[in-house]
Amino acid sequence: MCGIAGVLTSEGRAIPRQSLEDMAKCIAHRGPDASGFHTDFEAGVHLAHRRLAIVDLSSAGAQPMTSHSGRYTVVLNGEIYNFRDIRAELDAATTPPWRGTSDTEVLLAACDAWGVEHALKHLDGMFAFAIWDREERCLTLARDRMGEKPLFVGVCPDGLVFASELRSIMAYPGFVGEPDDEALDLFLGLSYIPEPRTPFLNVWKIAPGCFAQARPGDRSVRARTYWNAAEEALAARAVSQGASAEELLTAIEERLAAVVANQMIADVPLGAFLSGGIDSSLIVALMQRASTKPVRTFTIGFNDETYDEAPFAKAVAQHLGTEHTEVRLDWSDGLDLIARLPEIYDEPFADSSQLPTCLVAHVARRHVTVALSGDGGDEIFGGYNRHSFARRYHRLWSSIPKQLRRPIGSALQGLAEPDRFNAIEKRLPGVIGRRRVRLPAEKLNKLAAVLRSPDAQSLYLALVRRDEGLIADDVLARVFEGPFAAIRGRGLDLAEEMMLLDTQTYLPGDILAKVDRAAMAVALETRAPFLDHKLFALSWSLPISARIEKGRTKTVLRRLLARHVPDRLIERPKMGFGVPIDTWMRGPLRNWIGDQCASFAARHPRLAPSVRAALERFHGGRGHLHHFLWNVAMYEGWQARTRRGMAPAELETRS
Repeated sequence: MCGIAGVLTSEGRAIPRQSLEDMAKCIAHRGPDASGFHTDFEAGVHLAHRRLAIVDLSSAGAQPMTSHSGRYTVVLNGEIYNFRDIRAELDAATTPPWRGTSDTEVLLAACDAWGVEHALKHLDGMFAFAIWDREERCLTLARDRMGEKPLFVGVCPDGLVFASELRSIMAYPGFVGEPDDEALDLFLGLSYIPEPRTPFLNVWKIAPGCFAQARPGDRSVRARTYWNAAEEALAARAVSQGASAEELLTAIEERLAAVVANQMIADVPLGAFLSGGIDSSLIVALMQRASTKPVRTFTIGFNDETYDEAPFAKAVAQHLGTEHTEVRLDWSDGLDLIARLPEIYDEPFADSSQLPTCLVAHVARRHVTVALSGDGGDEIFGGYNRHSFARRYHRLWSSIPKQLRRPIGSALQGLAEPDRFNAIEKRLPGVIGRRRVRLPAEKLNKLAAVLRSPDAQSLYLALVRRDEGLIADDVLARVFEGPFAAIRGRGLDLAEEMMLLDTQTYLPGDILAKVDRAAMAVALETRAPFLDHKLFALSWSLPISARIEKGRTKTVLRRLLARHVPDRLIERPKMGFGVPIDTWMRGPLRNWIGDQCASFAARHPRLAPSVRAALERFHGGRGHLHHFLWNVAMYEGWQARTRRGMAPAELETRS
C-alpha cells in the first residue's frame, strides 16, 4: 500500500522538483517508509511515490520502478494478489531476469510481455497505478475493478496532474479548483460525492474498472472500461444454468478460502477487523483455518449497548481461538476526533460511521500493518435491509390500493417523527424496543418514503438518500439513471438491481473510501476478500432466492459461517457500525452544529433556506435530518481546511 502522484506536461517542459516533492509530502501518511521520484523532462513525465512496504521490504521493491526492458516505468498503490501466479506464467514463457520478489516488478514484466491493457485484465487485486510507456509516449492511469484504491486526475496550468488523494493535486503550484455546485448537492443528499465526480469540475476520479491514457500535452483524458460489475453479473447469471445450489456453494467457499489465503501474504504483521457480524466472522474463520498460529483480531467497544458489538466479537474470537484485542472507548473519543475528520478524509465525506472506522484502524495499527475486513459482503451477497425489503416490495405494493399508498405513507411519516415516536416508545416499551431494532423511527420513516415512491428507481433513491427531500429529486436521480438503464429489463429481481446499484455507487463512493482514508491515515493497509472479481461472478451465479431467503439476508454466507461458528453467536438483528449522531447534535454538538450550519449558509446562499429549515425542524423534533446536517457540517469543515492549507492527515499515536 502506498501513495502515488505525478504530472504530465508537454514534451520538454520541466517542472520544479520541489513541486513534485510537495505533492508526495502531502500523502506521506500513505507511505511513511520511503519516497521515490522519476522525471523524464524530454517526455514531460514526472512521477512520485510514497512507500508502505508490505511485500519485499528490500530496496528491490522501491518505486518508481522501471521494467527490465526499460520501456515501462510505474508508480503503484495497492497489492496485486495473484502476482505469484503471473510470475510463474511469465517464467514458463520467457524467464525474465528478476531483481526481487515484489508484485510491482511482476506488473512491469507482464506489461513487457503482453502490453499494458492485456496485463491489466490479468490482475487480481486492489490497485491504482500510473505507468509510462516510453515507446508509445503514453501514460496509462488505471484503477482496480471495485474501486478499493483511489486515483484523482486534474487539470493544472502545466498539464495533467494525478494523485492518490485530492490534497496532492491541490498542493500543486497554480492549481485552482473550479467548484462543482451539482457535486455539492449530491454530497448533501448522499453523504459522499459519487464517482467519477469530485468537489471540482476540473478534477475527477478514474472510475472503478477503468483506465485512461494520455500523451504529453493532453489537457483531458477519456476513461475506458476494462471491467463492469453489471455486465459481469449478467454474464455470470447466463452461464450458471444447470449448476446446483450446493455445487455453487462449494465453489464459493473454495474461492473465498483461496482468496483469504492469498490476501494473507505479507512480509509484515497481519490481522483482521472483527465486529462479530457475519462478514468479518467468516473472513476471520477462514484466516484462522489457513493459519498455523492464532490470528490477530481487533474490535472497539462503546459504553452504549445500542451501538456496542464488542461482546459479539469477543464471543466469536474465543470460539475461533484468535488473539483478540478489544479496546473499550467512551463517546468522548469519537467527539474528540470530529475536528480531525476533514483532514483525514481529504475530500467531502460524511458517513458518520467514519468515526468508529478511524478509531478501530488506529487500534489495529498499534499491532499490525495489514488488516483484512469483511467489506463488500453486504453489496455482493445481499446484506442490507433494503435488499431484504425489495424481495417483499411487490407483495406489499400490490396489497395496498394505489389510492391509499400516499396517504398511508404520509401517516407513517408523521408517526415516525422523532418526538412523536419517542413518546409512543416510552408508552409501549415492550412493543417498540431499541434493543430489538436499532433506530426504529428511521426505518419507519424509510417505509413511509417507499409507499410514496411510484417506481423502482425512485424507490431506491428514497432508501439511500439522506436529505429528506431538501435536494432536488432530479439531481440525485441522475446518479443512478445510467446504472439503472443498463440493468432494467434484464430479468433481475428488484433486490438484485439494488445490489448492483450499491456495488457501482455506494460501495466505491462511500464504503471503500471510508475505509481507505481511515486506514491510510495511520499507514494501515486493509484488504477485502469479498471484493475478489471471480468470487463476485460466482455469487451472481446464484439465484436471488439463495442469497436472500424468507427475509434472511446473506443466506449463502450464513450457511458457510455455520460450518465454523454456532448460529447462536451470529444470529441477531443487523447493527451496522454507527454512532449516535442525532443525540450528540442535541447535546454536546448542539452549538457546534449550529455554527457550522450558519457558516455554510453564509457561504452558499442558494442552499441557505434548506439548511436553516433543516436545523429548525431537527431541533423541533420533526424529520430525520441529522444525516443531512452532518453532511453540511462535514462540507463546511472541508472548506475551512482547504482555506487553511494542506496538512497531512495522521492520527496521533496514543500510549
